[in-house]
Amino acid sequence: MKKAELRALYLQKRRNMTTEQVEHASTVVLNKFSTLPFDEIKYLHTFYPITGKHEFDTLLLVNWLREKHPRIRLVLSRSNFETHTLEHIIWEDATTLVMNRWGITEPQDGVTVEPDMIDLIVIPLLAFDTKGNRIGYGKGFYDRFLAECRPDAVKTGISFFPPEEQFSEVDRFDIPLDLCITPEKIWKF
Repeated sequence: MKKAELRALYLQKRRNMTTEQVEHASTVVLNKFSTLPFDEIKYLHTFYPITGKHEFDTLLLVNWLREKHPRIRLVLSRSNFETHTLEHIIWEDATTLVMNRWGITEPQDGVTVEPDMIDLIVIPLLAFDTKGNRIGYGKGFYDRFLAECRPDAVKTGISFFPPEEQFSEVDRFDIPLDLCITPEKIWKF
């Protein structure tokens, strides 16, 4: 299947999930995420779940990290839709968050962090394959961001579904995942 077909298929799969199914899958994924080693993580980049997209509830993760690993600095991005790039901002309890015109909740302002400071990135995606390739929403924001990160930054996807065997379309600019966490297991690539 082509990327556009896979994107449509997985968007529909997520739309078919009930709120209860998303909550349950998010809790199971968080339990698996909590088994990762966090000793070397100073900066952890995550995303804010988009309302209505049935994404992994990263707010569960954020609350868990703030309780169990308060020394880790959380980072949230702000989108620039003219350049299709992301600006990365420290996400404190007191950070003012606003919803942009695309329904994405982002920091209004704050202290910026350079991509090469980030140790672990939680990446939104729609689908992934057994080689660690991922399909996102199709605008390339994360591919540009990941290209700026250190090679040893842990690129972690979250999916409610198992992987496809292998994508037929992989662009040379696509940056693969190191891990993908599903309700069933942690995939390592």
